Order: sequence, then structure tokens, then C-alpha cells
Amino acid sequence: MCRTWMGRQGTDPVGHHIKQVVWPDRAYVDYKFDHHRLFSTIMTVATSITVSGLWGWDYVIDAEGARRTIGLRLVMSVIIVLHALLLHFRVPRRLTTAYAFIGAFTCQMLFIEVLNRLDHGMQAQFSGFLFFTFLPLLVMQYVPFTTGAAFMVLIISLPPAAGAVGFAHDFEYVKYPLLLGPVGAMFICVLFAFEQINYTNYESQRLLRLVAITDSLTGAGTRRFITDTAAREMARARRYGGPLSVLMLDIDHFKRINDTWGHQAGDQAIRAVVDLCRGAIRDTDVIGRFGGEEFVILLPQTDRPEAERVAERLRCAVAAAPVVLAPDVSVTLTCSLGVTTLSANDHSVDTLLGRADQALYAAKNAGRNRVSVAA
Repeated sequence: MCRTWMGRQGTDPVGHHIKQVVWPDRAYVDYKFDHHRLFSTIMTVATSITVSGLWGWDYVIDAEGARRTIGLRLVMSVIIVLHALLLHFRVPRRLTTAYAFIGAFTCQMLFIEVLNRLDHGMQAQFSGFLFFTFLPLLVMQYVPFTTGAAFMVLIISLPPAAGAVGFAHDFEYVKYPLLLGPVGAMFICVLFAFEQINYTNYESQRLLRLVAITDSLTGAGTRRFITDTAAREMARARRYGGPLSVLMLDIDHFKRINDTWGHQAGDQAIRAVVDLCRGAIRDTDVIGRFGGEEFVILLPQTDRPEAERVAERLRCAVAAAPVVLAPDVSVTLTCSLGVTTLSANDHSVDTLLGRADQALYAAKNAGRNRVSVAA
């Protein structure tokens, strides 16, 4: 979990989008899998129904030969349904994608065999190959663009390759690329356009979430974020048995700064304290603004003695670094901290944070600029 809450910086949004299309980051790929999984599942089931239903068209072409194709049609449907089941039960994305490639290869080879069994099947169902080129648009929305484009290339190149080696009888594999090559290129462009829309939606949602969980003044987490994170860390600590400590920090005599030098100086003081805290904690620790000049710092995998040492290090760091509030104004700040560690009796986040708050007020009542540890 990162301790700095900043968005991506960039001056070329178009170039950034294209880079994400070609080399997408893990977060975006996970988003696509979660966001489009249901759509891909539904369209995969619809594709399965369509594939088996095309046996009726086989019957129109060649009533006698169609009796020998129904089994292959059903096998194709089962292969496609298995893909839908993998998506439905959230099988890891890499395995699901690998199965999609294997399934597409198998289904298309079975389709070619179906056409081989029909009288003039290759000529009568030449347009049937066009259906397969729609598959990446229909069922592969959960994968990155480059994977979908590779899927499209496989779909388009397999029939002429099968014809070239003699697997597809009476198949004009030389003319095939002239028809479906441009169609496939157009569909790849459509896939790219879809990817641009998907990534724009992803970025919009990411930025909205970032705004919701980021304190605009300090860049620390918001109160809602810190309580949600504390709940997750509590659950993780209980599940795996590791310790979890919490620090509650308050800037001493903060009202005096606002009253003497104004609210802009107060804001500068708050930002300076947060920066000092960031420099004294780990990347895995989380800092959030709880309200006003009060902050919560979550310390995963940290027991009480170590948390007390971290709190003392923070107190010393703040006291040792004068803060420039204006060109000719520099003040030395101090802070008080309360320390507590997760116990078996903490059944809610409010209980844990409440105990840290009590320790903080004990430190303030004892004279400020000190650390108090909850019993």
C-alpha cells in the first residue's frame, strides 16, 4: 500500500493511452477482466447456442451430410460453454485466455471438418468463416488489445493454413485472405477503438476514486480511506496472525498558528508535518488525515514496542525540523502521539481507533510533545 497519493503525471494523454493499449499495466488488465467478465460470459453462451443452431443450415445445404455434422456441432458448443464456465467461476485470467486460444483453434478445425462432410460445404458456408472473426469482438473483451488482436490473427490465418496443407478440401485458400484479410484488419481497428473507450472509462473511474480517498491538502488518505484500510488490515492481521499497530498524531497548539499567521500558514504546517511523517515510515505503512490537524498512521506487521519506537521517531523528526510558514517566519512544531496495538477484544475499527485517540489525549493532558501508549 503506497503512502503517497498522487495521480499519474503526463502531458500527452493520447500517447499515454496508446502505450497502455500496447503495454497495459497490471491494474488495468485486472480491471478489464473484472469489468467485462460478465459480458464475455453472456456472449460466449450466445455463441455456443449459435454454433449448435447452425446445424439447421447444414441440413439446408446437405440434408444427408448434415446427419454427420451434428456431433461436431455439439462438441464445438461444449468447448465454447467450458470457456463461459471458466469466466463465470473466475478461473485465473491467464488460464482462461490460454483456454480461449486452444478452444478457438479446436472449434475452427472442427468447423472445417463440418464443411468437409457437407456436399459443397466450403463454397456454401464460405461466409461462415466471417462469423469466427467476430469472436474477439464478442467474447474477448476481458483481455488486453494485443491479446485480442493475436486472437483475431489466429482466427483469420488458421483456415488458409489448413487449406494450404490439404486439411480443407476444395477450399480456395488463396482467395480467402483477399476477402477476410481486410475484414480482419478492420475488426482489429474496431478492437483498438473499444480499447480506447475502455481505458478512458478506467482512467475516469480511477481518478474519481483517487479524489475520493485523497486529502486535497496533504495528499494523505481521507478519513473514510483510513477507516476502510484499517478494517482490511484488521481482517488480514486476524487471518494470518500478524500484529497491527495504530498511531494517532496531533499537532500541538495548532490553533495558535492559525490565529497568529493565518490559515495559509496553518495549511503549510500541516503539509510539512505530513511530509516529515512520510519520510519516517515505511512504504507499507499508511497515513491518513483524520480531521483538522489530527492524523492516523497504520503500521501493519508492527508490534507495540516497535510502534512506540516509530512514534518517538516521528515526534523527534517533527520537533527537529523548523517549518517555514512565510519568507521571514520559521517555527518549530511539536506533536503528541497515541499508540495502540490490535487486541482480541477489538471487534471494530472504532474500538481500535478510539483507544489510540484516548492514548493521544493522555499525551496531550500530560504536557504535549510526548508519546502515550494505550494500556
